[in-house]
Amino acid sequence: MRLFMIALLPLLTCLPLAAQDTDAQKFAGTWEAKLKDKVICTLRLKAGEQISGETEACSINIDANGDLQERDSTEPSDTSPEPILNAKLQGEALLFEEKDGDEVLKFELKLIGDGRAELRILDAPVLIKPIHFERKTMRKTMR
Repeated sequence: MRLFMIALLPLLTCLPLAAQDTDAQKFAGTWEAKLKDKVICTLRLKAGEQISGETEACSINIDANGDLQERDSTEPSDTSPEPILNAKLQGEALLFEEKDGDEVLKFELKLIGDGRAELRILDAPVLIKPIHFERKTMRKTMR
């Protein structure tokens, strides 16, 4: 019996890591927020020992009620991808930060369904309603 317990110990210590990796896989992929069929923000996430990723072309404009609105300019965003920082899982949510000049913005990406999530900007100085994202599906190519 003692030999069995010793053999089982390494397996049991791996379980929390395996569970965390499975949770991280729920977030892995390319997520897009759209407004009137135009992508206004892309979030690319990679699962691993630590979740990593980046945001790209995030042009979030809101009205006085905290609702998304179209940009005044029709020019494409010239910004390069921004890495996400300090990503950590918390239940069905991924908390992460992004540097914006000297400020650090805090975000929560919460899964709300199959391939759907809501992004909240935490501690925002004004009301911003959750921004809806959908996971971009990969198209299979025939060779």
